[in-house]
Amino acid sequence: MKKLLRKRGIWKLFILLGCVAIVYFSFQILSIRVLSTHHRKERESAHHNTEVDLETDSKLPEKKKYLLDQNIHARSGKLPHEPSDSKKLRFTPKVNRASKLRQVSQKVPIGKFQARVEEPVEDPQVDVEQIKAKWSLHWTRGVQDIHQSLYLPDREGLFTCLKTKKRLPASQINDDYCDCPDSSDEPGTSACPNGRFYCRFQLPGSPAQSIPSSRVNDGICDCCDTSDEWANVTLDNDLKLPDSKTYAVYQAPCHNHCDLLLKKKGAQDKVQALGARLKHKYLQAAGQLGKERETYGANGVFYLLSQGCANVVMSGYKYNICPFKKITQQHGSEPTVNLGEKPSWIQVHSGIYQLLMSDGAGFPCPNGLKRSTVITFQCGLQDQVTSVQENERCKYEVIYLTPAAC
Repeated sequence: MKKLLRKRGIWKLFILLGCVAIVYFSFQILSIRVLSTHHRKERESAHHNTEVDLETDSKLPEKKKYLLDQNIHARSGKLPHEPSDSKKLRFTPKVNRASKLRQVSQKVPIGKFQARVEEPVEDPQVDVEQIKAKWSLHWTRGVQDIHQSLYLPDREGLFTCLKTKKRLPASQINDDYCDCPDSSDEPGTSACPNGRFYCRFQLPGSPAQSIPSSRVNDGICDCCDTSDEWANVTLDNDLKLPDSKTYAVYQAPCHNHCDLLLKKKGAQDKVQALGARLKHKYLQAAGQLGKERETYGANGVFYLLSQGCANVVMSGYKYNICPFKKITQQHGSEPTVNLGEKPSWIQVHSGIYQLLMSDGAGFPCPNGLKRSTVITFQCGLQDQVTSVQENERCKYEVIYLTPAAC
């Protein structure tokens, strides 16, 4: 052993192993310091993010928000108006969903696309029912009251297209850009080609009043409450009519005239009530009929009209209107023209009664078409023809008032 230790090569080996050990332990100590520094920076970054989240809370007092702002910018070494260095400090502010929904509901876009949130913000602490309650206070433009709930955002703040079931952020409702293939996301604008706009005011007891969405903000007042012209768009001077009353057209700027419709409906309701009493005579006249009773409407109520004819003169033409039998037209001393003699019902329920009288004279109608007439029976206190029009070539429309339609 002593001879082995006296050899010079053995000592060189010990010295080399000692140097390797020193380098190895130095590298381990350095790695530990680097890792500890990295973890400390991550903890500081997380702490800064928490402070930024507090800053965005709308309920935080203004003084505390100011102190937090000064503290954050002091740590980052930046002035308040300078952008933060992403390598030194990461800001990931969360969006307050309730405030976002309030901003969306108050938005009134006029031809400008606003920024969209492509990914929903998840916040498990948000009360979804409370958000829906606040959202429901805001009327979604162009949607019927019975369908307003379909436009409430879900738990993720998304809206589902009514037919195609495509999901998109609720902020894209009525943003003047058509996102849903079924056009359901733009009920209050003219962005979608097949959309329907429902007026805010609806006559009680009447079918829902709606217009094609292409008529929204076109300068023509379609809704009596002016809700379809919310952008106050006016027609160019060369498109304006000289006298709106003559053409029964209301042009922008619009004015609310729903009170006139209510008065008109009130008068119609009175006529309906009185006409219902007179209707008994028409039902009694059909009592003698057998199986052919339904040919004349429900319980044969229009049978009595088939036993007579109404003669009227309109626009220089004489009309002889015999429901269920024949309708003719004559101009001066010219020959009489058959406008239809084959009866068939188009609709005879839900308060709408339309009778088609077809197979009239063909000459000189185009493409071998034969003349036909549609008689629309409406509630009235006596049997009376109030209108005869040829809206299309060889196609006529007659308005026939009668207690039988009440």
